[in-house]
Amino acid sequence: MEGDVFVTLLQQQGYIEARWTGHITSCDVVTASKVYLALLQRHQCPDKLLNDKADATGDWTEANDWLEFEWLPQAVRAGMRAMAHVYSTNMFSRLSTRDLYLRVIPRLQMANFNNRADAVEWLLSCEATERTQGLSSAS
Repeated sequence: MEGDVFVTLLQQQGYIEARWTGHITSCDVVTASKVYLALLQRHQCPDKLLNDKADATGDWTEANDWLEFEWLPQAVRAGMRAMAHVYSTNMFSRLSTRDLYLRVIPRLQMANFNNRADAVEWLLSCEATERTQGLSSAS
């Protein structure tokens, strides 16, 4: 529905949080990813993203090609180093997340979690790592 909020971006201590709600589509993911990329490119912000889709549903797999080939290279050039993803309980959203994970490793440290607390703990433990070094990940 036009005007609905599907993601809220919040600057937290040491990371940016993207909190998703409702039924989201590939278009929603692309739109929000462009906004996050603009933040990275134009402002001094943390190099870590908490992508919390616990309260979201929907299959957004169609966005993953764009995320992998268009968004990810720009986000890494802009300084993004790590992303913790909190799974939705929705099967289609979980499958979309797993597909994205397989596409971004090893260019970006990424791990998927079933709860926010574990995701935040992992994210804050990530060290800024040079792209030329091997990046670690958890799943």
